Amino acid sequence: MRTLREALDNRVLLSDGSAQRQLRAHDLNPVRDLYGAEACMDVLNLTRAPLVRDVHIAYLEAGADVIRTNTLEASPLTLQAHGLAEDAFCINYSAAQIACEAVDSVPGRGRRRFVLGMVRDQGWDVSPAMVEEAVSSQVEGLIAGGVDGVALDIVPGTGRSRMFLRGAQRAKERLHSQAPIFLQRVAGTTEFSDRIRALADGIIRFRSGQIGQTGRPNRLDTEVLAQGVNLVGGGDRPEDTAVLDRLLRARAEDGLRPLAPWQAAKMTDAVQPASSTLYPAPERAVARAR
Repeated sequence: MRTLREALDNRVLLSDGSAQRQLRAHDLNPVRDLYGAEACMDVLNLTRAPLVRDVHIAYLEAGADVIRTNTLEASPLTLQAHGLAEDAFCINYSAAQIACEAVDSVPGRGRRRFVLGMVRDQGWDVSPAMVEEAVSSQVEGLIAGGVDGVALDIVPGTGRSRMFLRGAQRAKERLHSQAPIFLQRVAGTTEFSDRIRALADGIIRFRSGQIGQTGRPNRLDTEVLAQGVNLVGGGDRPEDTAVLDRLLRARAEDGLRPLAPWQAAKMTDAVQPASSTLYPAPERAVARAR
């Protein structure tokens, strides 16, 4: 079975770009659309679902492999400042469903795309038990909504990874889910410890893809791929994602996506690269790409 975990283990994938930047560009009514929480674009998962879905679709059509849910500020601990803590599960559930609907609505042309539920550490000054409970609630909403995996966006070395993982695993067990729980860090920064890594289902080595806007393809090699990433951010706009899609294809042995560095190191001139887990029919996909 081809899964998000297998894809990240084998290839350098391309995510969508900044959904929140795109959403802020629209004419939003602070009361009707945001329940008075003007800075919280996550509320749009409830009030403007078609708008959020259209943003996801634009990035899919530009070439994204991974759509990240619009949930960076959807923790109950963040939402409570707006009086919306009790809506956290619904916001995350709706965000996951919207992203899944977007992926299902855009023909893959032989490609397999994924939905990644996003949980970001906002540095709340509360007890570990409260953080764990908040993460559990958010992750439960994301998994129930259908995500292919969950990314815990945490800075390594802060001592907070374990409580995030405990909360996420609680939600996963409660729903009897097989969805993987990933730790995400920015490539080139401090690594998670071996003990923490062992508690997660995988590591996402993320790097912003804004270099795609510069028109300098060599920067993709020197600043991104050389750092061992397995997920490249799609930039600020769908146009940037389309540039990165072309750059990554140009560096792929099969014209689709480059092998992850740890996989590429295993290859010899006598061995053909493994088929991408993104593409059920690699031969036809290569022909189309040409």
